[in-house]
Amino acid sequence: MKESAGNGVPAVRLPQASPNAGRASQGLLEAGDNSHSLSLVIPAWNECETIQQAIHEADAALSEITADYEIIIVDDGSSDHTADLVEELATSHPHLRLVQHGDNRGYGAALRTGFEAARFGLVAFTDADCQFDLSELEYMLPLSRHYHVTTGYRIERQEGTRRRFFSWGYNTLVKLLIGSPVHDIDCALKVFQRDRLQDILPESKNFFANTEMLTRARARGLSVVEVGVHHRARAAGDSKVSLFDIPKTLGSLLPFWWSQTMFPARRALTCKYDGWFWLSLFLLALIAGSLLFPNLGYALVEPDEGRYAEIGREMLRSGNWIVPTLNQEPYYDKPPLLYWFVAASLHVFGVHEWAARLVPALAAFLTVLATFFFAKRWLGTRAGFLSALALSLTAVFIQCGRFLVLDSVLALFVALALFSGYEAMRGPRLHWRWWMASAVCCGLGVLTKGPVALVLFAPPVAAFAWLHRDAARLRVTHWLGYAGAVAALAAPWFIAVSIYAPDFAYQFFVEHHLKRFFGEEYHDSPMWFYIPVLLVGCLPWSLLVVPFARFLFSRAQAVASFRFREMGFCLLWAGWCVLFFSLSRGKLPPYILPAIPALAVLIGCYLEAVLFQPGLAAFFKPVRTQMPRWAVTIVGLAFVAANIWAWSTGSLRPRFLGVMESGLALAGIVALALWGKRLSWKPAWALCCLVTFAAIFETSSRLLPAWASRRSPLARADAVEQYLHDGQTAVLCSGEEWGSVPFRVDLAAPFLNTKGHSPAELVHFLCDHPRNVFIVKPGYEAGITQCLTPLGLEVTSVVKSAQARIYIIQHAAEQSLPRQKQEFYKTHGFSFAK
Repeated sequence: MKESAGNGVPAVRLPQASPNAGRASQGLLEAGDNSHSLSLVIPAWNECETIQQAIHEADAALSEITADYEIIIVDDGSSDHTADLVEELATSHPHLRLVQHGDNRGYGAALRTGFEAARFGLVAFTDADCQFDLSELEYMLPLSRHYHVTTGYRIERQEGTRRRFFSWGYNTLVKLLIGSPVHDIDCALKVFQRDRLQDILPESKNFFANTEMLTRARARGLSVVEVGVHHRARAAGDSKVSLFDIPKTLGSLLPFWWSQTMFPARRALTCKYDGWFWLSLFLLALIAGSLLFPNLGYALVEPDEGRYAEIGREMLRSGNWIVPTLNQEPYYDKPPLLYWFVAASLHVFGVHEWAARLVPALAAFLTVLATFFFAKRWLGTRAGFLSALALSLTAVFIQCGRFLVLDSVLALFVALALFSGYEAMRGPRLHWRWWMASAVCCGLGVLTKGPVALVLFAPPVAAFAWLHRDAARLRVTHWLGYAGAVAALAAPWFIAVSIYAPDFAYQFFVEHHLKRFFGEEYHDSPMWFYIPVLLVGCLPWSLLVVPFARFLFSRAQAVASFRFREMGFCLLWAGWCVLFFSLSRGKLPPYILPAIPALAVLIGCYLEAVLFQPGLAAFFKPVRTQMPRWAVTIVGLAFVAANIWAWSTGSLRPRFLGVMESGLALAGIVALALWGKRLSWKPAWALCCLVTFAAIFETSSRLLPAWASRRSPLARADAVEQYLHDGQTAVLCSGEEWGSVPFRVDLAAPFLNTKGHSPAELVHFLCDHPRNVFIVKPGYEAGITQCLTPLGLEVTSVVKSAQARIYIIQHAAEQSLPRQKQEFYKTHGFSFAK
């Protein structure tokens, strides 16, 4: 295929199984037919050394092939005498035309100008460096009767090793990304049928034009054939292709691949709110609300929930809304927005665990509704409903929404910022209202967890704007306006707290951000940490990973027509979020939460194509028919395993209801294995959603509360409950933060956590209160109780659990505490003044 035939006729590479193969071969025998009409386009930029030879050779070759032809020289703003030479030759060559650019616009722009100026039925182009024998068009033109595009591929290339290497690398990359079957994409000798050329005119202005045109031709179903053509060394001068063209060409290739091959589909904006919209909204609110809001009053999980609830309570009681405090000490780890929300909820509903958890639950609920609203707006009501449903039935998202952690609130504001940012970029011009709405949401995200909100927003938005050239161009002024809005919202608190605590900036940005990202002391985990988190936490949707990848990279145009550019934006969003947190040394499962809404939109779009596009039924048949049965089986087994784990760890007793649920799950799995194939795909998917809902509901409302109660330092505190609110007993904690303890006590009793306090302060606190409930971490109690013996205090062990030891410490009636305290301080060398 790469060498010429024995009779001097170039080899032809025909498409496999082409119905026109026989006719094309016959076309080679018709080379003497001169009934073709041809326009030959030659782009030229500073080609005065070769342009005359190029014109003479073209005129001589075409005059032998056809009587109807024209030679169009496109002078692309040459600074030499190229245009003058062409004008001089035009006086003696009636078939020669000159088209000029006032400035240098690029190779692709010159080709487009020439194509638009062409007048005959066939349009060919070649370069002005005379590297091809144009008499070989005699063998290409007959093929143009049967193929829309006839492209050459170079035989015996007369180029240096470096140039051939670059060409090989580029062709390999194009085949990998775009799947082009053409052997030599950049061969500068091609013939097009003029009536089809208008559909594939290049938009790129550089050397990427060849790849763009051939890719557009394949996307529109045009037939393409390759013909081997002999290659010659450049006649004179230097090549206009240099190393500096590689990044420019790649800068065109990647956006084209992303926007035209990966995500070419578009849908009109949907702003209609009909009955289906309101019904979908009601169902989603019912499903998400049923999973997020019931049974939020269980024990706070240490350390995060206890910490954040107590900070909100202390903020409410102290009235200091600027400096967060934990155990009456400043707490600079995170900004205050979550604490403000928690304090407001406690103020309205009272100091209860469910009131504190209402904040993340409401944030997760609003994230579901926002996902539905924007996905519906972009992709229609059905895709929006499926996206929000997938989000509502994602276990990791729901469980985090029922835990008092920052990430659910951060996920809400990051999602709103990215949703609104995409809306701002949808058209050719930036919509400032959406852009500023996005900035406000991003600013609230900064007030929730710091600069990470801006870090999660900017890269996917900038990448999308670069990859989609038809989107609004984001200029420096746009980013400055965005940053100014974020700063206007978030900076006042940062300034106020910095005035109060001069070391705040170092503690906040260095200790709790940079060191968490780069250091090993904060939950150091391997880079692949989030792979199992997503695979397990996103069940059953994570089972779609492999078929979704097949859908994503399919070359079939029918499949690509359902890959919408909104999916590309969500893929950038989720991919960047996962990559960023994977690069961080410190990792925890909830960190990944801002990626989940984007993943849900991808799942929703995919499910719409799987379930509601009959034209793709064959392509999606395994997913449509088999996946729901696998999903029900795996979710059911996971639920049974969770029950067994809860029983084995003592978090839950194997009561009748739990045993019955596990038995039913196992029976359902067996029944599905035996008779599942008789179940049609629609009931199977409905059953999949129902089983997932039931598993998440039972896990979140029964198993996890039992696990949380077991981890609580007050898990078995019934024996001291009467003392916690009698107004005469003080509460003392040692060994952990245990914010849930002062939160539980609230104002009913004096409280002290020994962290950060000297032994003298501990003794003074004990001696100043006649009765103390002492809650201590296992392993810490021995040394402390021994130190209390000289004081003559009565120490009674009340509770021993895996999480804490609880003691009642009372004064002996006959002891003189002031004298005993002085002796104790003197013995242990303490110096203390009350």
